[in-house]
Amino acid sequence: MKKLNRHLIAHVLKFLLITEIAGIVVFITIEFFEHMDIFTSSFGNFLNSILYLFLRTPYYINLILPLAFLISMLILLISMIRNNEVITLRTSGVSTLSIMIPFIGLSILLGIVSFGLSEWVRPYASSAADYIYRVRIKKEEPFVFLKNDRIWFKRGNVINNIDSYDPKKDIINGLTTIELADDYSIRKRLDAKKGIWQDGSWIFYDVTERTFGKDAILKKSTYREIKDIIRENPSIFKATERSPEDMSYKELSKYIKKMERDGHDVRRYLVDLYNKVAFPFINLIMVFAAFSVGLRYAKTKHISKGIFTGIAVGIIYWFFHSISLSFGYSDIFPPIFAAWLANIFFFSLGIIGIVTLRT
Repeated sequence: MKKLNRHLIAHVLKFLLITEIAGIVVFITIEFFEHMDIFTSSFGNFLNSILYLFLRTPYYINLILPLAFLISMLILLISMIRNNEVITLRTSGVSTLSIMIPFIGLSILLGIVSFGLSEWVRPYASSAADYIYRVRIKKEEPFVFLKNDRIWFKRGNVINNIDSYDPKKDIINGLTTIELADDYSIRKRLDAKKGIWQDGSWIFYDVTERTFGKDAILKKSTYREIKDIIRENPSIFKATERSPEDMSYKELSKYIKKMERDGHDVRRYLVDLYNKVAFPFINLIMVFAAFSVGLRYAKTKHISKGIFTGIAVGIIYWFFHSISLSFGYSDIFPPIFAAWLANIFFFSLGIIGIVTLRT
């Protein structure tokens, strides 16, 4: 059995490597042509684009891994069926479960690799890639920076501070704007509870404005709504305030605790947090999907059909998982249920498929 396990693992790893490389090349090619006008505008931009795409590779590796693993197993299983190897193994007393065991072990290892990439590699690579794209390639002014988990930026004699920014909804929570005089004393201060980006401009709510003299407050006014306290485009803040997908589990957990202390709704962020744990388990589910589908093929089936079947199963999974996450973001499903629903559903289908196989 050890020789058989090594044989199966070696072949599936070979197919996995080929599939991963093919998938990465496809995604990088698509992204290059999507931004080709910017990437090829100068020689410097072209060199920076190569570095940018290289830093995007960990994201693509993690994204493609489950589908590549599924396709690799289907290719191997269909090849074994065409060569009568599955019949030989079964007549020798080797059960379907025994054949699955090395793949289950490999899926666990791939799950650990996937979690490691998302926890320790992708956050830093994504931050560096975003900086290169926005600052070096698009030449955006890097006047926005993050300190003590808050966003700071300065325009002329006005300093702005944002407590937190929601990149998915383009919502600012807690804005403080301080206008300085020539002697660096505070001339005016505005505090807004919330800001929403609508129709190309910011609208702020529950605003308090204070005007200062030398030693005291000269005037204090409150407004229900004020437009365009700041005019910065949301894309500027997205370069600093990373999306939950680009944070590690530890960073996102810390961010959620901060948001909770400030009294903000964190349910949509909890969906992303639980999804970081649920995502690596997709590799295990793909083992059951591959065997429940692959072992149903007749000897006359072509390997290409296995590839298309794998892609179809992957697309169906991603569609179902995306819908489930959307329901979690919309507060229809509880966060943990939204993150795990697709895994539970497809794992159940895989078990049913294997149990109902004709042996």
